[in-house]
Amino acid sequence: MRCVSAPEALTAVREAVEAAGFPVDSAELTMVPKTTIEVADESSAKKIVRLMEELEDNDDVQDVYANFDIPERVLETVAS
Repeated sequence: MRCVSAPEALTAVREAVEAAGFPVDSAELTMVPKTTIEVADESSAKKIVRLMEELEDNDDVQDVYANFDIPERVLETVAS
């Protein structure tokens, strides 16, 4: 189960969920885009996936956030 709250309510929500008897595997602040951009073009999707992989592999980069949405059918083609 995923629970989303305002950043300032993170601790209170976690404590309430635990008090209700549900285990909490993780609780963290993260960036969630308000809008997403669909990337249906395979060529663009390949470039984006490659860029994301490079950023995530870079030791100087702590977190990577994005607002793209690649449909499953395109993602499967790009991944193979």
